[in-house]
Amino acid sequence: MAIMSSIEARSWRGRLLYAAIILVLCLGSISILYPFLTMLSGSVRSDLDQVDMGLIPRYWVDSDMLYRKFLETKYNQDVSALGQAYNDTFFSFRDVPVPQAGPAADEQIALFRRFLQQANFPRHWRILGGTFGTMTVPEGLRELRKRLRHQFNGDIEALNFAVGALIPSWTTIVIAVPEWSSRRFDYADNPIQQTYFQMLDEADPSNVQYVSLTGLFLNSMIYPAYGRVNTNAYNAQHQQPLKKWSDFQLSATVPSSADQQLRNEWTEFVRKEVNPNFVVFTGDKMAFVTFLQQAYQHHLPKLNDAWHSDYSSFDQIALPDGQHWLSGQHRLDYQEFLDAQPIEQLRLTGPEYAWRDWQVSQNLTPQPIPAAAMEYAYVLNHTGALRWTYTIRNYLNVLDQMLFEGRAMVNTLVFCILAIVVSLLINPLAAYAMSRYKLPGTYKILLILMATMAFPPMVGMIPQFIILRKLDLLNTFAALVLPLAANGYLIFLLKGFFDSLPGELYEAAMIDGAGEIRMFFQIAMSLSKPILAVLALGTFNAAYSAFLYPLLVAPNPKMWLISVWLYQFQMNNSSGGVFASVVITSLPTLLIFLVTQRTIMRGIVVPTEK
Repeated sequence: MAIMSSIEARSWRGRLLYAAIILVLCLGSISILYPFLTMLSGSVRSDLDQVDMGLIPRYWVDSDMLYRKFLETKYNQDVSALGQAYNDTFFSFRDVPVPQAGPAADEQIALFRRFLQQANFPRHWRILGGTFGTMTVPEGLRELRKRLRHQFNGDIEALNFAVGALIPSWTTIVIAVPEWSSRRFDYADNPIQQTYFQMLDEADPSNVQYVSLTGLFLNSMIYPAYGRVNTNAYNAQHQQPLKKWSDFQLSATVPSSADQQLRNEWTEFVRKEVNPNFVVFTGDKMAFVTFLQQAYQHHLPKLNDAWHSDYSSFDQIALPDGQHWLSGQHRLDYQEFLDAQPIEQLRLTGPEYAWRDWQVSQNLTPQPIPAAAMEYAYVLNHTGALRWTYTIRNYLNVLDQMLFEGRAMVNTLVFCILAIVVSLLINPLAAYAMSRYKLPGTYKILLILMATMAFPPMVGMIPQFIILRKLDLLNTFAALVLPLAANGYLIFLLKGFFDSLPGELYEAAMIDGAGEIRMFFQIAMSLSKPILAVLALGTFNAAYSAFLYPLLVAPNPKMWLISVWLYQFQMNNSSGGVFASVVITSLPTLLIFLVTQRTIMRGIVVPTEK
C-alpha cells in the first residue's frame, strides 16, 4: 500500500516528501558505507600513511609518497637506518626530501651500475632491503619464508633441526638486520642465512643497502657528542666546517694531526666501534704471521683447532683484506693484532671507499654513492608494480598466517558445519514435538526457554566451563558445539512456523502409512526451508563470530577459531594488517548473506502470509 495517492504524489508537497525520503535514505547509506570504505582504505596502508584520513591512499596518485613508501620498506621501517645509509639525520620517512631526477642523476646511476659489475662486492658490504620487520611483514621476508618452506617441503621440524632452534611455524621465521659494520656483530651460518644471501645476490642494486662507515661514524661518534640538529657544535671544534651532515665523508686513513679532534675520534672509532672486517693492515704480512706464531707458541695444530682450519704452515695464512668475513677466534686474533699496530698502518675498507677509488682511477671527481637517485629512478620506472605490491601486501600477510599458522581456518569450517547440523536437528525436533502433540505445560516450557534470553551469555560460561572440564571435553569440538545445540528463541520461532502448517497434511500422511520420522523430515522440514535457512544463517553467524567462549573452552592454539586467531594477530601487527584481517574474515558472512538473501526474505515473509 502506497503512503500517498498518485494525485498527492504530483503535488509540490508530495514531491518534497519524496525528495526528503530519498535524501534521508542516501544519508543513511553514506553513514554505513563511509566506515566500510575507511576500513578498506586503511587495509592498504602502512605506518607511513596510516594517519592520513583520505579514502584514497596518497601513494596511489603521488609518486613522491610512493618513493617514501619504498624507502620505508627498503629500510625496514627504521628511519635511523635510512639516516645512516644517507649520512644524514631524519626523524620520519615523511620528511625525506625527494631527489632531483635528470641527466646528471641518470649519469651517476649508470656509472655506479657499471662499477658494480666490475667490483663484485662481498656479502658483508651489502644489506638486502625489505627483508626485516614483524609489524608489517615486507615482501623480502615473505619470499624468504616461501623459499625455506619449499626447500624443506613444508616440514618445520626439518628446518628446526638444520638451524638448531625451535621455530613454531613458518610465519614466525625472522632474520635480524645484519649490523655488519658493528664490532659486536657476527652471524651463524645456517639455511636461513644462506637463503638470505641467495636473495641478496639476486637483488637489484636499488633494493640493496650499502654499508656506510661514514654513517656509523656519525651515529656512534659525532651525534652523541655534538647533537644532530645542526653542525654548529661540530664546526666549533674541527678544522673543516660542515654546512650539513651529508657533506661529511669519513677518511679511509687516519686524519692528519692538523685536525687533532677528528684524528682522535677516527682512532677511537677504529679501535672500539668498527668491525675489524672493515679494517685492513697496510704493513708487511709477516707482522701478522709473527703475531700468530707468538700467540700460539709456534704450535700450528692449536691454531687450526681454534680457527677450524687446515693450514700446513704459518706462511700459508693470508693477511685479511676485508673481502672475506672473519668469524670466531680468527676474528678475535685479527682484532687483537690490529689493536697492537700503529694507527697510521690501518685503513678502512667498504663500498664507499671502493667506489671512491674507482672514480679516481677513471679520472672522475669522487661523488658519494648515488643511493637516493637510484632509488627514486627505480620507483619511477616501477610505479605500477610497486603500487600493486603495497596495495595487496597486508592481505597477503594475513592470508599467509591464516593458511600456515595453526588450523584456524579448518577449525572454524568444521565448527560452523557441526554447529549448523546440530542446530538444524535439535531445535526443529523440540519445536516439532511441542507443535505436533500439544504437550501439557507447553507454554510454560516456552516461557522458560524465552527467559534464557534475559541473561547475557557470559553468565552461563563459568558453569559450562566447569561441566565441560569435569567431562574432560575441553579443547574439543564437542565443547564448542554443545552450547549451540539448543536455542530457546529458535525453538519458539520454529514452533510458531510448525503451528501454521495445516493439520490435514499430517492426517493424509498417516493414512498413507507414514511414520513420525518421515512426516517430520518430508512434511515439517520440507515445508520449513525458508525458516530453516534463517536458523542456519543465525547459527553460522553465532558460531563464526564467537570469541570469548571458544577462547575459554578451547585455549589450545591447535583449536583456535578465526575469531581467536584474529585477536592474537591484531596484538602483533600494524593497523593496516588489522584492517586487512577484518576485511578478509568478514567476507564469508557477506558472501553467505548475498547468496541466501532470497531464502531469508522468504523466511520472514512466508510466516506472515500464512
